[in-house]
Amino acid sequence: MGETMVPDRPQRVVALEFPYVDMLASLDVSPVGVVDDGDPENLIPQVRERIGEWQSVGTRAEPDLEQIAHLQPDLIIADNDRHAGIYEELSAIAPTVVFTVRYSGYQETLDVTRKVAEALNRTDEANAEIDRLDGRLDAFARTVPEGDNRQALAIIPRERGTAQIQGKGSYVADVLERVGVPYAPEAAAFPADSDSSSVGLEGLAEIDPDVLFVMTDAETTMDDWEGSEVWQSLRAVRTGDVYPVDRALWTRSRGLVSMELIAEEGTGMLYGRAPEGGGAAGVDPGTGGPSN
Repeated sequence: MGETMVPDRPQRVVALEFPYVDMLASLDVSPVGVVDDGDPENLIPQVRERIGEWQSVGTRAEPDLEQIAHLQPDLIIADNDRHAGIYEELSAIAPTVVFTVRYSGYQETLDVTRKVAEALNRTDEANAEIDRLDGRLDAFARTVPEGDNRQALAIIPRERGTAQIQGKGSYVADVLERVGVPYAPEAAAFPADSDSSSVGLEGLAEIDPDVLFVMTDAETTMDDWEGSEVWQSLRAVRTGDVYPVDRALWTRSRGLVSMELIAEEGTGMLYGRAPEGGGAAGVDPGTGGPSN
């Protein structure tokens, strides 16, 4: 959006997309305001714990400009896909930096994290965290058994028996491939202009992956599918390789904190192995399932 002057080390930061909140958490920065779409649990617990208390500033689609101004921020982090149209209003409140992260894959997420850190004058901290994360992802990759070539696919259930396919090159597909989990090559057809596309169960059956990670929440469940003959015919269903996972973690948070947790959860579910040196919070290394 051009140039803007930011404070040397901003202290009162407002973040207008979930991935930026995740990135701030990975840098141990506590924003004064975040968009949480009216529900704090839209942020994953590990991010909430790291950022502490915050003030809600509305939804990602419609941030509350009055509430943002009330917080007197010295830096606003906005997203080009959602907030380009209100950039002038945001900039009138505080210096505003705009990035594109909504459909970013693995490498783009790291690149944006570095840019966010630069705006915060925390480049050294970001590089150290990315180096640490890189080592963790390598450790998860070493848990993949030699010769296990099962191909995975991540999907979101939709209404009327449709599935939203996370395309090859999407955030979750990239994270899985980064740790050695093969992603269904047929997913390269998705997306066209985003990171996902919808198909019916028949279309899902044409891909017929070995493993399905099904991203669910209170409103998106597999209930409508389970009685379908097409669903029951899927290879992953027949072999018991269908894994319900938390949609907030797997497709909304999209930062470094969630990246490590997805890698841990995905490899733990598939292989039941913990990397040497222990795991991050979230998965019980003994079972591969969620920890209590």
